[in-house]
Amino acid sequence: MRKQLRSSSVKKVKVRTPGNRISIQFKGERGSYAHCGNCGAKLNRARVTTGAVKIFSKSQRRSERPFANLCSSCMRETIKQRLY
Repeated sequence: MRKQLRSSSVKKVKVRTPGNRISIQFKGERGSYAHCGNCGAKLNRARVTTGAVKIFSKSQRRSERPFANLCSSCMRETIKQRLY
């Protein structure tokens, strides 16, 4: 077993294989939500996981707008400040 999989934070699941053997599969941690870089609010984006079972489309993984790391209100304020 690899050294990084020996930690207690990695979940180990026993699974019976078609050959009637029991093997251990490792479940990765769930990814966290994206947060605004300015105020820290949670962004309305898909939660991308490590070893994602669900495949998200490109538009669900990232927002297609300027300043994608900011929430809508912080983005609006930034654009106003740069224009005036």
